[in-house]
Amino acid sequence: MPQLDAKSLPVVRRRRGRPTGSDSAETRNRILRAARQVISERGYHAATFQAIAAAADLSRPTLHYYFDSREQIYAMLVDEAGDAMAECIDAARRKNTLIEQLTTLVSGILEVDRLDRSRLAFLVSARLESTRNPMLQVGANGALLSFLESLLADAKSRGELEADTLVTPIADMLHAVLWGVGLHAGFIDTQAGLGSITKQLSRLLSHGLLNGTSEPTNRSDTFRDTPSAV
Repeated sequence: MPQLDAKSLPVVRRRRGRPTGSDSAETRNRILRAARQVISERGYHAATFQAIAAAADLSRPTLHYYFDSREQIYAMLVDEAGDAMAECIDAARRKNTLIEQLTTLVSGILEVDRLDRSRLAFLVSARLESTRNPMLQVGANGALLSFLESLLADAKSRGELEADTLVTPIADMLHAVLWGVGLHAGFIDTQAGLGSITKQLSRLLSHGLLNGTSEPTNRSDTFRDTPSAV
């Protein structure tokens, strides 16, 4: 029987494929969770492949199998954050009154945090990153503000707000409040302390913004077309 010379054998190169023993979907989610954590804690520019790999307890080659670059990871995280905000907005839009819509919106935001705390923390971090780097824009920011403006305009047309109410400054105020809720939920408070936020905010809005039976105050006059009485 003829002997084969090893040097004459064709070289079989290992094809790039899924890392041995890995589950594709779970590993991708693991990488994304780690990336959210690193970006939230250190910022976008410190979220190198090496840092993300270490947080995910994976090798850099494994990361490169799933993602080509940090920019690709970040873009996917931004898309996920936008989808989560869109779900909150859709749930709120289905309600019939302004107070129900705002309460549902806050509840939805806090539910995002309950399911995965890194998601809300990333959304807030990405919002801050966009102020430092215009290339890192977050569509969820504009979508939320536009939605609030539409809610208030609809509530005004239904008579829930007074006819001379100015929509834009109230929308800006609510926008700031909701980002503050996100910051508090994502970075400061624990899950045990978040249950009362929606209830207290609902009471605040019901007895302030939507309380049309009380006499006007200097605070409410700020949001009206007519000047306060002297």
